[in-house]
Amino acid sequence: MKTSLLPRLGVLAALGAAAFVPAASANQAQLSYVGYIAGAPVLNLSADITVPEGTKPGDGAYRIAADIATMGNLAVLYPYTQSLQATGALKAGKARPAKYNSTIRIWQRQETVTLTYAPNGAVGIEAVPLTRQAQMAKEQGYAHGTMDPASLVVAVASLFAKAGSCEGTYQLFDGVRRYDLSLAQGGYADLVAMPNSYYDGSATECIATPQLVAGFQQSALNASLYPQSARLWMAPAIAGFPTVPVRIKAQSAFGEVTLELVQVTK
Repeated sequence: MKTSLLPRLGVLAALGAAAFVPAASANQAQLSYVGYIAGAPVLNLSADITVPEGTKPGDGAYRIAADIATMGNLAVLYPYTQSLQATGALKAGKARPAKYNSTIRIWQRQETVTLTYAPNGAVGIEAVPLTRQAQMAKEQGYAHGTMDPASLVVAVASLFAKAGSCEGTYQLFDGVRRYDLSLAQGGYADLVAMPNSYYDGSATECIATPQLVAGFQQSALNASLYPQSARLWMAPAIAGFPTVPVRIKAQSAFGEVTLELVQVTK
């Protein structure tokens, strides 16, 4: 499940590690999502997001803290949790990450990675334990010039707020996997509520297409566990807050995966 779901949902997992106190003019909201396969809930994602004030945020600091966990029968078969924090700043409408920290637990195994971002685009990588993927990224330098998947949430939301479009290509590295994500504008839809949906109504469709670069398990590639594309719907679901993803869908080897916004606290 981790190999098939989390890389594609990096646009949220987004959904701190650095000391950061939000300014008085900051906008803060907690978003809760539930992931479904074949209608059954299998994943919880809770993200606390702080961005500069306004539906079209200007320059200023951002912070994302998120917790992800399998649930229900899947949690029995595959007990997976992840906690992540990302900090950075919006500058000239673009997200500039500063620090990213992720801790993953699967059964009794724990992996922690910390990424630090220099002004020149260099990315420092610390992994405990030191994984083969992290070591390769250090040696080959393919993390340089990338952003973390949580900062992607801010980058896409900021662009959409200013331009009304999600068109763009992003270079991403999560401490293990290096991939590019291209977003293309789709059409418009009136979303029909799912069980516990927070939002229904008009939304803009964006099509996300990943290009896998490095750090992916060959066995998972051979089994086609990484979806070739995903669709997400952006909507102004939160008053006074930038547009956020309210639904994501992708086809995987496990069937269609849907991530739905189910609760907002502001």
